[in-house]
Amino acid sequence: MTSFPCAAHLLSLSLLAFSLFFGTASCASAAQWRARSIYQVLTDRFVHGDGSDNSTSIPCAVEQGLYCGGQWSGIKSKLDYIQGMGFDAVWFSPITAQLPQRTGDGEAYTGYWQQDMYALNSNFGTAEELKDLISEMHSRGMYIMLDLVVNHFGYAGPGWDVDYSVLNPFNDRKYYHNYCTVDDPGNATNTEVCWLGDWKVSLADLRTEDADVQAMFGDWIEQMVANYSIDGLRIDTSINVEPSFFPGFMDSAGVFAVGEVMQGDDSLACQWADSIGSILNYPIYYPLTRAFKSTEGSIGDLVATIESAKANCKDTTVLGSFSENHDVPRFANYTDDMALAKNIIAYTFLADGIPIIYQGQEQHMNGDISPYMNRAPLWQTGYDTTAPVYQHIATLNTFRQHAIEQSANYTTSVNEVIYQDLHSLGMRRRPTGEQVITVLNNNGVTAAYFLLEMTGHGFKPGTHLTEILTCASITVNATGFLNVPMQAGTPKLLYPTDLLHNSTLCNSTTNPSNPPPSSTTLTETQSTTLNGRPTVVSTAIVMPIPATTTAGGEPQGTAGSTEPAHSHLALGAGPALHEPNLPMMVSAAMAATVASAGFLASAELLGQGNL
Repeated sequence: MTSFPCAAHLLSLSLLAFSLFFGTASCASAAQWRARSIYQVLTDRFVHGDGSDNSTSIPCAVEQGLYCGGQWSGIKSKLDYIQGMGFDAVWFSPITAQLPQRTGDGEAYTGYWQQDMYALNSNFGTAEELKDLISEMHSRGMYIMLDLVVNHFGYAGPGWDVDYSVLNPFNDRKYYHNYCTVDDPGNATNTEVCWLGDWKVSLADLRTEDADVQAMFGDWIEQMVANYSIDGLRIDTSINVEPSFFPGFMDSAGVFAVGEVMQGDDSLACQWADSIGSILNYPIYYPLTRAFKSTEGSIGDLVATIESAKANCKDTTVLGSFSENHDVPRFANYTDDMALAKNIIAYTFLADGIPIIYQGQEQHMNGDISPYMNRAPLWQTGYDTTAPVYQHIATLNTFRQHAIEQSANYTTSVNEVIYQDLHSLGMRRRPTGEQVITVLNNNGVTAAYFLLEMTGHGFKPGTHLTEILTCASITVNATGFLNVPMQAGTPKLLYPTDLLHNSTLCNSTTNPSNPPPSSTTLTETQSTTLNGRPTVVSTAIVMPIPATTTAGGEPQGTAGSTEPAHSHLALGAGPALHEPNLPMMVSAAMAATVASAGFLASAELLGQGNL
C-alpha cells in the first residue's frame, strides 16, 4: 500500500509555497478518507453558471456532448444541497485546460481531453473562483477530490497526424507511444501503450514508463496539490498506465488517491489498488448491479465476488464503493423500482469501502451511455431535497457517521456475509456488541410482507435493536434468532438501541419495549417526461404491515416471533440470474470485443465519445 509522508512532503514545499502564494494541502490519509463519503460532481452539468438562475429549463445539448455552462462558482452555491445528504467530500471534474475545438465527438466538457496541464479550463471559471470554492469547502470541513489524467492528452484529429507542439508540457513526439489502437483488452501491453479515442479525437498515449515523463508529472502534481490545497485524487484511465508508474507519482502528490480501473476481475484490478492506494471497486460494481437491477438478479454472484475481493485485494475497506458514475448507465435506466434503488445504495454505504454517490443519483435520474444521457444536467431536477432517495442517502450517511463516532475501528472492519438466499443478503460489520447488521433483498417494491430469520448476527437473546430506516424496534428472541420483518423489498439496517444515544437517528428515543410498526412508508413510482426526457416521479405512500397468525392462532407478524414464516421469495423459489461473474472491462474510453486466453470471451463495452 502506498504511504503518504505528508509532513516531510509539505516541509519540502514550504519555500515554494511561500514564494508562489501556495495554499496548504491537508495531506488527508487513507484512514481519514475511509471515514468520508464522497459526492461526485460533473462540473459542467451540476449547477448552471454561478447558481443565481434556478430555472429547471436551462437548455443543455446533452446528446451532442457540448458544454452546458456549469462552473466552480455554481458548485459553491450548492454546497448546502450536498451537505444536506451528509457528504463531507466532493470529487469534481479535471480542472486543466482542454482542447478548445468542437469535434465530431462533442466538446471537452468532462475534462478528460487536456492539452495544457499548467492552465485551467476557463469554461469552469477562474483560478480565484476555484480557490474560493475549495476554501469554502475546507471551512465546512469538507475534502476535495480532484479528478485528473496521466494516461493521455487530447487532440482534435487522427492519431497519425498530431501536432504535438500544442500540448504542454509534453510538446514533442518523443513523449508519446507510437500510434496504435487499444483493441485487445486482455493484453496488458496493448492496453498500456496503445491509444484510446478515435479519428475525431485521438488520445495521445504518454510514455509513462520513461523517467523524464515521470519526473515532469511528479513536478506538476506536487505543485497542483500545494497550489489548490487538494485533499485527494481520482486518477482517470489508470488501467491504461502500468502500475509501476504510480508509487513515484503518489509520493510526489503526497495525498490519498483512487484509480479508475474498469476491470471486473479483482485479481487484476487490485494490482492498481496496491500501487495507487485505492481503486473504484468495479469488481463489485458489475455483480452488484446485476443482483439488484431486477427481481431475478443473482445474489450468489455478488457474494462470490465479495469473498474473492477479500482474497485478492489487500484492503477492501479503502476501495471506492459506488453504483453509478458518469461512465456507466444510471441505475434507473435498468429499473424504476425504488426499492431496488434503495437496496443498491444501502450496499454502497454499508459494505466495505468509501461510499461514492454520483450527482443525480439522489434524484433517481435516468440515462444510458450511448449517447451519454447519464450526464444530463442536475438543474433540470430542481435540487429536490425531499426526494425519497435524497432522504434515504441522508439517513445512511447520518448512520455511518454515528457508527464511526461510536467505534474507532468501524471503517477498517471487514464486512461479513452472514445470510444468503436467492433474493436476500445479510451482512455483519464490527465485533460483538457493536455490530451493524444490513439486510438487503431484490424482491422489489411489490413483495409481500414476510419475516426473515437470521443467525450469525452475534447478538445475545433479548438484545434490543433499532431498524434505522423505519425506527422500528426488534428484539433477538429467546432462542437467538433475529427475525427481520421485510416489506415491499426495502433494505433493513439494524443497530443496538443502546448505542444510538447522542445521535439524531430515530430521535434518539427508541424504546426497546415499543412494538414493531403497524405501517411502513413505501414509494410509488410513475413514468413521465421531464424536459422532453423519460423520467420517474416518486410519491411516498403508507401501507399497513399485515399481521399473520400461527396454526395456534398466535400473532406472527411481530419482530420477536420465534418461528418466522418465510415467503417463497424469502426462500428464493424464483429462478436465479446466471450471468458471468467477472465481466471483462478496461477503461471508459475503450471499446472492443476481443477474446483472449484466460479472459472472458466478450467484453462489456462503453462508447469512445466524450470520456
